Amino acid sequence: MKSKSEFYKAFFAALVEQGIEVHRSTSADYLADFYWKDQLIAFFTRMDSLEKNPFVTVPDRLMSGIQDLARKTALQLGICTEKPYTDKDAKIANGVYKLCEYGDVVLACKHHPLFEYVFSTYRMSPDNGTPVQRQYFYNKEEALENFACRSGLVDERKLFNEAELLLIHDEMVKFLITPNDKTVVQFEQVQILIDKLEDLLPALKDREIHLDYEQEFAHDYDGNPEALEVADER
Repeated sequence: MKSKSEFYKAFFAALVEQGIEVHRSTSADYLADFYWKDQLIAFFTRMDSLEKNPFVTVPDRLMSGIQDLARKTALQLGICTEKPYTDKDAKIANGVYKLCEYGDVVLACKHHPLFEYVFSTYRMSPDNGTPVQRQYFYNKEEALENFACRSGLVDERKLFNEAELLLIHDEMVKFLITPNDKTVVQFEQVQILIDKLEDLLPALKDREIHLDYEQEFAHDYDGNPEALEVADER
């Protein structure tokens, strides 16, 4: 899960599919109001918890269903469910545990009733020693990568994000399957690179790559793209 916004979008859409209307709350205490059969039945708080409307009769089964759907949505989006700390780790405050510290950068984690284990990275202010520039993560791998880069343990300039890896993979595959003047050595080197990318992101192996055939193969017709139209007609 990348962010809370990603969760809200998926969760609220799932509620609508089940016949529950979702409206932006007019109260500063709540994020959204849930309506069922034209009745305001519950509120979703800004602390990501569900509150039943005490002034109407709401079936317990319905409330449990909404809570279960929230949990299911969070799990589907990929939250961390494995406890990343022990009682031996330093407990800072408000249930937050310090997992690692390097230089002035800290990696911390806190248990959340809905999102399980939420990570954060931040710097310690040189003026008063308080956390500043805090960033939150709902995925353990992303949190570790961010900590490594922010603390200087890893040179961020040498890393590629997932979108960049997808783009590189696309171009390498296109290079292999389209006619060009590549040598055997180039072919082998590109194939090795593709294998490495697919080891990093296994999902790349089954991904479809869409080619613009008119653009990719136009040079097969002596640089005359119009010839493709003739070929298609045949």
